[in-house]
Amino acid sequence: MEDKTQELVEKLLENQDTIEKILEKIILLEKTGALDTLADLAAFVKVAQDTLSDEIIKKNSELITNLGLVSAKFTSDNALMLIDAIGDAICRCDKEPEPVGLTGLLKAMNDPDVKFALGFLINMAKALGRALRERA
Repeated sequence: MEDKTQELVEKLLENQDTIEKILEKIILLEKTGALDTLADLAAFVKVAQDTLSDEIIKKNSELITNLGLVSAKFTSDNALMLIDAIGDAICRCDKEPEPVGLTGLLKAMNDPDVKFALGFLINMAKALGRALRERA
């Protein structure tokens, strides 16, 4: 027992500067409350590690990969232009929409902006139909 105590004292003396630096950091973490946060985080990681199976980790990895693929499509120039245009359109709608019947719809068809938007929507519907058929 005395040999182990002697070894421990020698090790402490050899590493006194390092131990003082570590103690200063631990004291700072305690004073700022970060030590409790670190302990909580460590407990969370342990629970997550114990409860996540390889299957769950694999599925989450696939989900993250798929989200990356989808997000890449939404950062294409066309997607960004569409999102920007939709945002502009929403901002410009400053009055409540009114119900539109067949006559109102036909009248709206004379508006160049409506014609342009319908052309875009028809192109998008064609592309969507093609994409859906390719996946079927």
